[in-house]
Amino acid sequence: MKPILSFRGAAVAGLFLLGSGNRLLACAACYGDTSGSKMGEAATWGIIAMTIIMFIMLGAVGAFIWYLAYRAKHPLPDYREIVDETTGHTEPGAAS
Repeated sequence: MKPILSFRGAAVAGLFLLGSGNRLLACAACYGDTSGSKMGEAATWGIIAMTIIMFIMLGAVGAFIWYLAYRAKHPLPDYREIVDETTGHTEPGAAS
């Protein structure tokens, strides 16, 4: 069986990490140092907004899954039954 990440792949990933320098460090909001700078406050509000959007989307997916499970347990009646109930008509040749 072939390994998921070979030695060559790990070496290339390590070179990219070493060559990137400070660009991989987290922002000031992630470290909790938002001492009044506009950039820190903007990063904090951006993180809050993304978190709210993420929870809304996860909630929507969860609600849709719940709806599918509900519909699976409570199927709608057959279309012909609904039409017959609303119009009062029966099929030709059916006993009344």
